Amino acid sequence: MILKFISTIITILSLTNTFGQEKIWTKQTKISEVIAFENEINPNAKFLSQNVSLSKDYYPLADKYQVTNPVIVQREPLEYLPIYAEYFYTPSDSILRLASYDWEKDRYGNFFDKQKMWKEESKKFDTYNNEYERIKKILLSQLGTPTSTDTAAKTVSSDRGKYFTRNTLWETEDVHAELNMVFESMTYRVRLTIYWKK
Repeated sequence: MILKFISTIITILSLTNTFGQEKIWTKQTKISEVIAFENEINPNAKFLSQNVSLSKDYYPLADKYQVTNPVIVQREPLEYLPIYAEYFYTPSDSILRLASYDWEKDRYGNFFDKQKMWKEESKKFDTYNNEYERIKKILLSQLGTPTSTDTAAKTVSSDRGKYFTRNTLWETEDVHAELNMVFESMTYRVRLTIYWKK
């Protein structure tokens, strides 16, 4: 009886930690609180150091808020894709300005080393589409009803050929959040971007 009880507790703790991998930070606070949040998800969190710059197309408030290099955390996959969480903040006040979550394989890997991986991923549209749907359901419970969403992947033409994309948008007076899937020759990922407008 005691062994069964201990086994049940271990299973619950394991599931809590596993589902913790999908937790999204949605509040604008000090970066120290975000780091504590990541350490709570995983006490052995893997922090990465990368130079990352933001374009104004991606972050429209880039001129207003000069952010520093992000705090980056690599999380293990829950289903198929690992997560790279990037937290951009203004160094003068340590306020979080933008958070980006990328469900992507080997995000910061060597371009030439990734060629084989991209070839393999190019055959897994259904896997990425299912990941998008799964992540979207999680976000609906956290962010509520979206402003707009597509029901299926769309085909987009570019100078590199045609590719698939999906988008869901949450837009309020204070927050912009967008879930996006890109499935093309050198980009296979699902990304959530959240930024605060004030």
